[in-house]
Formats: sequence, C-alpha cells, structure tokens
Amino acid sequence: MERANFKKWVKLAVIVAVFAALLLLPQPAQYHTVYGQGYGYGSTGSAPSTASSGVSDIVTSGGVFTKAATIKSDDNKLVLDIPKGTTGKTEDGKPLAELSITKKRSYPALPADTGMVGFPYDLEPDGATFDPAITLKFTYDPNQFPSGVGAKSLTLGYYDEDSKKWMKLEAKDITVDPDTNTITAKISHFTYFGVMANSAPAEFTVSGLTVPAAAIGIAEAGTISVMVANTGDVAGTTTVTLKLNGVAVSSRSVKLAGHESRAVSFTTIQGKSGSYNVDVDGLTGTFTVKAAPVTPIVIKSTVPSISVPSVTPAPTAPAAPAAPTPTPEATPWLAIILSLVLTAIAGGIIVWYYGFRRTY
Repeated sequence: MERANFKKWVKLAVIVAVFAALLLLPQPAQYHTVYGQGYGYGSTGSAPSTASSGVSDIVTSGGVFTKAATIKSDDNKLVLDIPKGTTGKTEDGKPLAELSITKKRSYPALPADTGMVGFPYDLEPDGATFDPAITLKFTYDPNQFPSGVGAKSLTLGYYDEDSKKWMKLEAKDITVDPDTNTITAKISHFTYFGVMANSAPAEFTVSGLTVPAAAIGIAEAGTISVMVANTGDVAGTTTVTLKLNGVAVSSRSVKLAGHESRAVSFTTIQGKSGSYNVDVDGLTGTFTVKAAPVTPIVIKSTVPSISVPSVTPAPTAPAAPAAPTPTPEATPWLAIILSLVLTAIAGGIIVWYYGFRRTY
C-alpha cells in the first residue's frame, strides 16, 4: 500500500516538474504586422536587435551627463554622441538611467514619394529629451536606395507620436557625406529615426539663356547655352531643342540625377547676314550676323623695281653777259638801182635779138 502511494507521489512530482519547466522556458517573441514598406525591408520573423547602455553612473540627479557618452546600435549603423554637460531627462522629467537602440523591422506607413533606406531605429526611453541637442549619425548602404535615387535625395525622418506621422528634418539641419555613406543630424528627443530617400519623379527646368552679345561674322561660330536642372529626386532624361527663326536646328539629350543641374551649349554657324530669333524650350533671344567686309584686291607687280641712283646736280655756271643789240645796216640803194638798169638793158637786148632782128 505504501509502495503504491509512493509511485503516485513520484508521478505527481514529475508532472509538476514538467509544467514548471514549460512555464520557465523563454516565450517566443511576438511581432507586429508591418504598417508600411520601406526599401531594405527584411523578414518579420527575425527578432529585433537591441543595444542598451546604463548611464545612471554618469548622470546626476538633475539629469546632467558628467562624462561624454557614445551609444551604438548592434549593427553599428547608428551612433549617438552625447557631450559632457548635456541634460537628459525622461518624458516625465526624471534623470535618465538607461538608453537603448532597437532596429525596427515593422514601422508606420511612410509619406508618399518616400522610401526607407534600410530600417528605422527606435531610440528609448520614448519621449526622452536632451538639452543641448545630441548628435545622431547613420551609416547607410547605397545599394538600398530606391531606383534612380542618389545621395542628394536623402534625408532623416522621425516619427511624431502626437500627429502619428513621419516628419522629415530640414536639409539645413542634416549633413550627407556620400564619400563615407553617412548622414548626421542634431536631435533633441527620442522616437523612431531612419534614413529616408525622397523619390519624387524627375522634373526639369530650363533657365539662363545666353546668346552671342556682339554680332558675329558670316561662317563664324557663335555659342548659345542654357542651364538645365532636375528638380525631382529620381534621375531622368530630357531633350533640349534649339530653334532659329522658328525652325528646330539642333537637339541635346540630357540625363540628370535628382537635384542635379548642367549647362547645355549649342554652336551655330550662319552663312547669311541678318538678325536671328533664338528659342530654347520657351526661352527666347536674338543675335546678329554681320555681312563680311569687302577687301580691295591688290595685284602685286612681278617686275622687279629699279632704284634710280641719286645724282648730285652740277653747280650752275654764272650767266654770260647779254650781247649788245646789233645796229641795223643802211640800205644799199645805189647797188639796187644799178642792178635794175643792167637787168633792163639785158632784157632789151634779148628781146631785140629774137624779136626784131631781120634774117638775111
């Protein structure tokens, strides 16, 4: 009888021990359903990683840090630097005793045109405040960017418990270093924080038209340029077209990353003088082509030039004295009369001889 009772008690003890062991075993982690999807999103079946650090030994009763403190996430992708002299308090105003960083694989839905790069991290205790602000530094993986998005579109976001919305820090409050793949900001309170990528589609603007200021010559090259900018977050391609006097004469295909800008230039050479109207994607201007100057034709002589030696003029002889004016001679009237008488006598003899002499 006693032996049977002993066996019963042994069985009862074994049953109690089994139930006790089951109660003492760690319970499986409970996970929430994903609220929103971010780039780099992982499996909800993995337990969230948490890094905790006690700070009560370096925080006074008034919440002042007597030493600088650095808190890192388990994957070292998030680092918090708290300078000495910072006042840190819980939401209800008590000094901080412990800080923790937990990677969250589930998080509230993100704003439109926004993607999460990797995962956000929950900084606890929730609602803790810091004065002055402390430094938060994320290391991101460029391979987790949304398609077509670059480092210029990155920002830091935090979840506002009051409005139940994700908020983005202003660009002036963050520093992105694409060389080290880090993004840094100052924060003054604890909540969810994560690296976000703005993903608004590409949108292009054209500005700053320049045309030749001075008139260019016929067959002379002139430059026309504009500045093209992508004001969106995602890379894209646009076509810029140059029109002269309403006719499309040239086009350029331009690919720009988000928030990138670039000068686009066209070269024009015209063979006709006049004024030309310029239109580049709605921006207008004018330039002038001047007529070519007429250059006189110069024919060079092929005959060698002859240099005449210089001649020294001979000295001028003194002028001879003027000859005296000759005195006219007297007319020889006597000789003239004698000549006439003799001529008459001779003539009379000749006439008598041939005219009046008889022939015997």
